[in-house]
Amino acid sequence: MATKLLIDTDIGDNVDDAFALVLAARLPEVELVGVTTVGSAAWVRAQLARMVLGICGRVGVPVSAGCSCPLVGTEQHYLPEQAAVLDEMDKLFIPPSDSVDFLRNAIRQNPGDLVIVALGAMTNLALALRVEPALIRSVKSVVMMAGSATLNYAETNVRRDPEAAHIVFSSVIPFVMVGKDVTQHAVMSETMLERLSASQLAWCQLLWEMTQIWQRSTGAKFPVLNDPLTVAIAVHPELAQTQRARVQVELRGEHTRGYTVVTPDPTGSGQIVRVVDWQAFWGMMEKALFHEGA
Repeated sequence: MATKLLIDTDIGDNVDDAFALVLAARLPEVELVGVTTVGSAAWVRAQLARMVLGICGRVGVPVSAGCSCPLVGTEQHYLPEQAAVLDEMDKLFIPPSDSVDFLRNAIRQNPGDLVIVALGAMTNLALALRVEPALIRSVKSVVMMAGSATLNYAETNVRRDPEAAHIVFSSVIPFVMVGKDVTQHAVMSETMLERLSASQLAWCQLLWEMTQIWQRSTGAKFPVLNDPLTVAIAVHPELAQTQRARVQVELRGEHTRGYTVVTPDPTGSGQIVRVVDWQAFWGMMEKALFHEGA
């Protein structure tokens, strides 16, 4: 039976979101219910998501633009750098901007079956839960690339909207936190990067173009596949060893706002990823990227 996924992404900054969408689109055991976007210029991010899905032959997957600003604070106004890959026709298309309603409808239409994969700030999901709290009972789980159990800084997705993360973590919604302390080890090898650059497959060519934009912007060479690891664990939970816990988000600290405080608790609603089967993950990525019939 296929795993029903809804992916909420801030595609356009770090290149790993695009890799995550390709992975989800290429896995035959996934039913991709939809994609929502979050972050500055969310409508542009939606165009990028639509482009990536189209390259993978998934033009029928609905894409909806969501919140461009956090629950608290001012909106940031910048275009994601990877918007440079959009052609003129893509720039003319404006995706629907109703991610909160889209999320609510998707959860209602798939009660108990839908896994939400949160790859950016959790603004859209937090608003959906605030508008309709009863949705919590219908979500199978939320698997998020967020926070950290051990690192001494605020992870980006939580830092960009700590209040939204607080709403999700403090609810009783079942979640799996794939923290930065784990995902930072998902560094693409030089061999895989060389294969990506040489491949003639359409999705690999697009990913290579987006990777080069990311390389020029950051000065880094090897992408860290934080978000693909999160998608992989959402589809195949057996890839990870987890610990049940509670997660709290620091909202007030001048220097610690956005920190996640993880407390092991057998009664907690969440699970924290501790160990990953890296061989199985990289095998999954290799097949999704380079095997045309995957």
